[in-house]
Amino acid sequence: MGQIKIIDAVEVFCCYIQKIKQYSINTYQNYYSDLVEFSNFAQKNWKIENLSDLSTEVVRSFLSELRLLKRQPTTLIRKRSAIHSFIRFCEQRNFIQRGVIIFPKGFRGERKLPEFFTKSQISSFINFLKTKVDENDYYSYRDYIIILLLTFCGIRASELIMMKKENIDLSHNIIKVTGKGKKQRIIPFPANLKDSFEKYLNLIDINNLEYLFCNKRKIRLTRRGLFYILSIRMQQYGSSLNIHPHKLRHTFATLLLENGADIRMIQKFLGHESIATTEKYTQLDKQRKIELYKKFHPHA
Repeated sequence: MGQIKIIDAVEVFCCYIQKIKQYSINTYQNYYSDLVEFSNFAQKNWKIENLSDLSTEVVRSFLSELRLLKRQPTTLIRKRSAIHSFIRFCEQRNFIQRGVIIFPKGFRGERKLPEFFTKSQISSFINFLKTKVDENDYYSYRDYIIILLLTFCGIRASELIMMKKENIDLSHNIIKVTGKGKKQRIIPFPANLKDSFEKYLNLIDINNLEYLFCNKRKIRLTRRGLFYILSIRMQQYGSSLNIHPHKLRHTFATLLLENGADIRMIQKFLGHESIATTEKYTQLDKQRKIELYKKFHPHA
Protein backbone atom coordinates (compact mmCIF):
# COMPACT_ATOMS: atom_id res chain seq x y z
CA MET A 1 0.00 0.00 0.00
CA GLY A 2 1.20 3.51 -0.84
CA GLN A 3 1.73 6.14 1.82
CA ILE A 4 -1.51 8.08 2.35
CA LYS A 5 -1.57 11.01 4.72
CA ILE A 6 -4.24 10.92 7.45
CA ILE A 7 -5.60 14.33 6.50
CA ASP A 8 -5.92 13.28 2.84
CA ALA A 9 -7.87 10.17 3.86
CA VAL A 10 -10.10 12.39 6.02
CA GLU A 11 -10.89 14.52 2.95
CA VAL A 12 -11.79 11.41 0.91
CA PHE A 13 -13.95 9.98 3.70
CA CYS A 14 -15.82 13.25 4.29
CA CYS A 15 -16.45 13.66 0.56
CA TYR A 16 -17.88 10.11 0.61
CA ILE A 17 -20.30 10.75 3.49
CA GLN A 18 -21.41 14.03 1.95
CA LYS A 19 -21.80 13.02 -1.72
CA ILE A 20 -22.51 9.28 -1.56
CA LYS A 21 -24.04 8.65 1.87
CA GLN A 22 -25.73 12.09 1.79
CA TYR A 23 -25.30 12.79 5.49
CA SER A 24 -26.83 16.04 6.73
CA ILE A 25 -24.63 19.15 6.54
CA ASN A 26 -24.52 19.24 10.34
CA THR A 27 -23.27 15.63 10.63
CA TYR A 28 -20.77 16.22 7.82
CA GLN A 29 -19.36 19.34 9.51
CA ASN A 30 -19.14 17.61 12.90
CA TYR A 31 -17.37 14.54 11.47
CA TYR A 32 -14.96 16.69 9.48
CA SER A 33 -14.11 18.80 12.54
CA ASP A 34 -13.69 15.69 14.73
CA LEU A 35 -11.39 13.95 12.26
CA VAL A 36 -9.25 17.03 11.62
CA GLU A 37 -8.84 17.27 15.39
CA PHE A 38 -7.79 13.60 15.50
CA SER A 39 -5.34 14.09 12.62
CA ASN A 40 -3.77 17.13 14.34
CA PHE A 41 -3.50 15.16 17.59
CA ALA A 42 -1.68 12.28 15.86
CA GLN A 43 0.74 14.68 14.21
CA LYS A 44 1.41 16.80 17.30
CA ASN A 45 1.56 14.09 19.98
CA TRP A 46 2.77 11.06 18.03
CA LYS A 47 4.63 12.70 15.11
CA ILE A 48 2.44 10.68 12.75
CA GLU A 49 1.24 11.96 9.38
CA ASN A 50 0.74 8.77 7.39
CA LEU A 51 -2.32 6.59 7.73
CA SER A 52 -0.24 3.41 7.79
CA ASP A 53 1.44 4.54 11.01
CA LEU A 54 -1.81 4.77 12.96
CA SER A 55 -2.23 2.27 15.77
CA THR A 56 -4.63 1.26 18.50
CA GLU A 57 -2.48 3.22 20.98
CA VAL A 58 -2.92 6.46 19.03
CA VAL A 59 -6.69 6.09 18.97
CA ARG A 60 -6.81 5.16 22.67
CA SER A 61 -4.65 8.10 23.69
CA PHE A 62 -6.82 10.55 21.72
CA LEU A 63 -10.02 9.26 23.34
CA SER A 64 -8.35 9.31 26.76
CA GLU A 65 -7.35 12.95 26.30
CA LEU A 66 -10.95 13.82 25.45
CA ARG A 67 -12.02 12.28 28.75
CA LEU A 68 -9.39 14.30 30.63
CA LEU A 69 -10.70 17.46 28.97
CA LYS A 70 -14.10 16.56 30.44
CA ARG A 71 -15.99 16.87 27.18
CA GLN A 72 -19.75 16.23 27.26
CA PRO A 73 -20.66 12.50 26.98
CA THR A 74 -22.61 13.15 23.77
CA THR A 75 -19.56 14.86 22.26
CA LEU A 76 -17.28 11.97 23.26
CA ILE A 77 -19.65 9.43 21.74
CA ARG A 78 -19.90 11.40 18.49
CA LYS A 79 -16.11 11.76 18.16
CA ARG A 80 -15.61 8.06 18.82
CA SER A 81 -18.25 7.25 16.20
CA ALA A 82 -16.56 9.54 13.66
CA ILE A 83 -13.16 7.88 14.14
CA HIS A 84 -14.67 4.39 14.11
CA SER A 85 -16.49 5.06 10.82
CA PHE A 86 -13.32 6.60 9.35
CA ILE A 87 -11.13 3.62 10.29
CA ARG A 88 -13.65 1.12 8.88
CA PHE A 89 -13.88 3.16 5.66
CA CYS A 90 -10.08 3.12 5.32
CA GLU A 91 -10.03 -0.66 5.83
CA GLN A 92 -12.73 -1.20 3.20
CA ARG A 93 -10.78 0.93 0.70
CA ASN A 94 -7.54 -0.92 1.54
CA PHE A 95 -5.95 2.30 2.74
CA ILE A 96 -4.89 0.39 5.87
CA GLN A 97 -4.67 -3.29 6.74
CA ARG A 98 -7.74 -4.77 8.40
CA GLY A 99 -7.47 -5.55 12.09
CA VAL A 100 -4.39 -3.44 12.75
CA ILE A 101 -6.42 -1.00 14.84
CA ILE A 102 -8.46 -2.69 17.57
CA PHE A 103 -11.14 -0.19 18.34
CA PRO A 104 -11.65 0.65 22.03
CA LYS A 105 -14.98 -0.02 23.68
CA GLY A 106 -17.48 2.81 23.77
CA PHE A 107 -17.79 5.42 26.44
CA ARG A 108 -19.80 4.35 29.45
CA GLY A 109 -20.56 7.83 30.68
CA GLU A 110 -24.17 8.41 31.64
CA ARG A 111 -26.07 10.12 28.85
CA LYS A 112 -28.31 13.00 29.81
CA LEU A 113 -32.00 12.65 29.12
CA PRO A 114 -33.31 15.09 26.51
CA GLU A 115 -34.44 18.53 27.63
CA PHE A 116 -38.06 19.43 26.94
CA PHE A 117 -40.75 21.97 27.82
CA THR A 118 -43.79 20.92 29.83
CA LYS A 119 -47.21 21.38 28.26
CA SER A 120 -47.92 24.45 30.38
CA GLN A 121 -44.53 26.02 29.59
CA ILE A 122 -44.81 25.65 25.82
CA SER A 123 -48.49 26.66 25.77
CA SER A 124 -47.74 29.84 27.69
CA PHE A 125 -44.82 30.68 25.39
CA ILE A 126 -46.83 30.15 22.20
CA ASN A 127 -49.80 32.11 23.53
CA PHE A 128 -47.45 35.00 24.28
CA LEU A 129 -46.02 34.90 20.76
CA LYS A 130 -49.51 34.87 19.28
CA THR A 131 -50.30 38.19 20.98
CA LYS A 132 -47.17 39.74 19.45
CA VAL A 133 -47.65 38.53 15.87
CA ASP A 134 -48.26 41.06 13.11
CA GLU A 135 -49.96 39.04 10.37
CA ASN A 136 -48.91 41.59 7.75
CA ASP A 137 -45.23 41.51 8.71
CA TYR A 138 -43.33 38.56 7.22
CA TYR A 139 -40.55 38.49 9.85
CA SER A 140 -42.90 38.65 12.82
CA TYR A 141 -45.08 35.90 11.38
CA ARG A 142 -42.05 33.87 10.29
CA ASP A 143 -40.81 33.45 13.86
CA TYR A 144 -44.25 32.40 15.07
CA ILE A 145 -44.60 29.76 12.32
CA ILE A 146 -41.08 28.45 12.98
CA ILE A 147 -41.95 27.74 16.60
CA LEU A 148 -45.29 26.16 15.67
CA LEU A 149 -43.60 23.79 13.20
CA LEU A 150 -40.81 22.79 15.56
CA THR A 151 -43.22 22.22 18.43
CA PHE A 152 -46.16 20.53 16.69
CA CYS A 153 -44.30 18.62 13.97
CA GLY A 154 -41.01 17.81 15.71
CA ILE A 155 -38.82 18.45 12.68
CA ARG A 156 -35.06 18.98 12.81
CA ALA A 157 -33.44 22.39 12.34
CA SER A 158 -31.81 21.18 9.11
CA GLU A 159 -35.20 20.06 7.80
CA LEU A 160 -36.97 23.28 8.70
CA ILE A 161 -34.53 25.66 7.01
CA MET A 162 -34.79 23.69 3.74
CA MET A 163 -38.60 23.84 3.56
CA LYS A 164 -40.37 25.39 0.58
CA LYS A 165 -44.02 26.20 -0.07
CA GLU A 166 -44.71 22.78 -1.58
CA ASN A 167 -43.67 21.11 1.68
CA ILE A 168 -46.92 22.23 3.35
CA ASP A 169 -50.06 20.49 2.11
CA LEU A 170 -53.03 22.48 3.42
CA SER A 171 -55.62 20.24 1.78
CA HIS A 172 -54.52 17.24 3.87
CA ASN A 173 -53.07 19.04 6.95
CA ILE A 174 -49.62 17.50 6.49
CA ILE A 175 -46.06 18.61 5.93
CA LYS A 176 -43.52 16.74 3.84
CA VAL A 177 -39.89 16.88 4.93
CA THR A 178 -36.64 15.42 3.66
CA GLY A 179 -34.58 14.07 6.53
CA LYS A 180 -31.26 12.33 7.02
CA GLY A 181 -30.10 10.25 4.06
CA LYS A 182 -32.57 12.16 1.83
CA LYS A 183 -35.41 10.09 3.26
CA GLN A 184 -38.83 11.71 2.98
CA ARG A 185 -41.55 11.49 5.57
CA ILE A 186 -45.02 12.90 6.15
CA ILE A 187 -46.09 14.52 9.43
CA PRO A 188 -49.63 15.69 10.21
CA PHE A 189 -50.23 19.04 11.87
CA PRO A 190 -53.20 20.06 14.09
CA ALA A 191 -56.18 21.33 12.13
CA ASN A 192 -56.30 24.54 14.18
CA LEU A 193 -52.94 25.57 12.68
CA LYS A 194 -54.20 25.45 9.10
CA ASP A 195 -55.35 29.08 9.08
CA SER A 196 -51.99 30.30 10.40
CA PHE A 197 -50.07 28.30 7.80
CA GLU A 198 -52.32 29.54 5.00
CA LYS A 199 -51.76 33.19 5.98
CA TYR A 200 -48.03 32.59 6.11
CA LEU A 201 -47.93 30.99 2.67
CA ASN A 202 -49.66 34.08 1.31
CA LEU A 203 -46.84 36.18 2.77
CA ILE A 204 -44.34 33.91 1.00
CA ASP A 205 -46.05 34.72 -2.32
CA ILE A 206 -46.22 38.44 -1.60
CA ASN A 207 -42.49 38.55 -0.78
CA ASN A 208 -41.59 36.24 -3.69
CA LEU A 209 -39.47 33.90 -1.55
CA GLU A 210 -38.04 30.55 -2.64
CA TYR A 211 -37.72 29.12 0.87
CA LEU A 212 -40.25 29.38 3.67
CA PHE A 213 -37.81 30.89 6.15
CA CYS A 214 -35.52 33.65 4.95
CA ASN A 215 -33.53 36.49 6.45
CA LYS A 216 -33.87 40.20 5.60
CA ARG A 217 -31.74 39.70 2.49
CA LYS A 218 -34.29 37.11 1.31
CA ILE A 219 -31.69 34.36 1.70
CA ARG A 220 -32.56 31.04 3.34
CA LEU A 221 -32.05 31.05 7.11
CA THR A 222 -28.94 29.37 8.48
CA ARG A 223 -28.91 27.15 11.57
CA ARG A 224 -27.22 29.97 13.46
CA GLY A 225 -29.93 32.38 12.37
CA LEU A 226 -32.60 29.96 13.52
CA PHE A 227 -31.00 29.55 16.97
CA TYR A 228 -30.76 33.33 17.26
CA ILE A 229 -34.47 33.81 16.47
CA LEU A 230 -35.50 31.30 19.13
CA SER A 231 -33.23 32.91 21.71
CA ILE A 232 -34.54 36.42 21.00
CA ARG A 233 -38.18 35.32 21.18
CA MET A 234 -37.60 33.59 24.51
CA GLN A 235 -35.93 36.74 25.85
CA GLN A 236 -38.95 38.80 24.74
CA TYR A 237 -41.14 36.34 26.60
CA GLY A 238 -39.16 37.30 29.69
CA SER A 239 -37.89 33.82 30.52
CA SER A 240 -34.39 32.53 31.17
CA LEU A 241 -35.36 29.05 29.95
CA ASN A 242 -32.94 27.54 27.46
CA ILE A 243 -34.42 27.06 23.97
CA HIS A 244 -33.12 25.40 20.83
CA PRO A 245 -34.71 23.47 17.93
CA HIS A 246 -33.96 20.05 19.37
CA LYS A 247 -35.54 20.95 22.71
CA LEU A 248 -38.77 21.72 20.83
CA ARG A 249 -38.38 18.41 18.96
CA HIS A 250 -37.99 16.64 22.31
CA THR A 251 -41.09 18.48 23.55
CA PHE A 252 -43.07 17.22 20.55
CA ALA A 253 -42.08 13.60 21.21
CA THR A 254 -42.58 13.82 24.97
CA LEU A 255 -46.07 15.33 24.72
CA LEU A 256 -47.10 12.65 22.21
CA LEU A 257 -45.89 9.93 24.57
CA GLU A 258 -47.60 11.49 27.58
CA ASN A 259 -50.86 11.46 25.63
CA GLY A 260 -50.59 7.75 24.84
CA ALA A 261 -49.04 7.77 21.36
CA ASP A 262 -47.45 4.51 20.20
CA ILE A 263 -43.63 4.55 20.26
CA ARG A 264 -43.50 3.24 16.67
CA MET A 265 -45.65 6.13 15.47
CA ILE A 266 -43.37 8.62 17.23
CA GLN A 267 -40.38 6.93 15.59
CA LYS A 268 -41.91 7.51 12.14
CA PHE A 269 -42.78 11.13 12.86
CA LEU A 270 -39.25 11.85 14.11
CA GLY A 271 -37.58 9.99 11.25
CA HIS A 272 -35.48 7.73 13.48
CA GLU A 273 -33.98 4.71 11.72
CA SER A 274 -33.73 2.75 14.96
CA ILE A 275 -36.48 2.36 17.57
CA ALA A 276 -33.70 2.44 20.20
CA THR A 277 -33.17 6.14 19.45
CA THR A 278 -36.85 6.86 20.10
CA GLU A 279 -37.01 4.76 23.26
CA LYS A 280 -35.06 7.39 25.22
CA TYR A 281 -38.37 9.26 25.44
CA THR A 282 -39.90 6.39 27.42
CA GLN A 283 -37.27 7.09 30.09
CA LEU A 284 -38.32 10.74 30.05
CA ASP A 285 -41.95 9.72 30.44
CA LYS A 286 -41.13 7.49 33.41
CA GLN A 287 -39.09 10.25 35.04
CA ARG A 288 -41.91 12.76 34.51
CA LYS A 289 -44.47 10.43 36.10
CA ILE A 290 -42.22 9.91 39.13
CA GLU A 291 -41.81 13.69 39.52
CA LEU A 292 -45.58 14.24 39.31
CA TYR A 293 -46.18 11.45 41.84
CA LYS A 294 -43.75 13.01 44.31
CA LYS A 295 -45.30 16.43 43.80
CA PHE A 296 -48.95 15.52 44.23
CA HIS A 297 -49.11 12.33 46.31
CA PRO A 298 -49.76 13.22 49.98
CA HIS A 299 -47.41 10.53 51.32
CA ALA A 300 -44.63 10.74 48.72
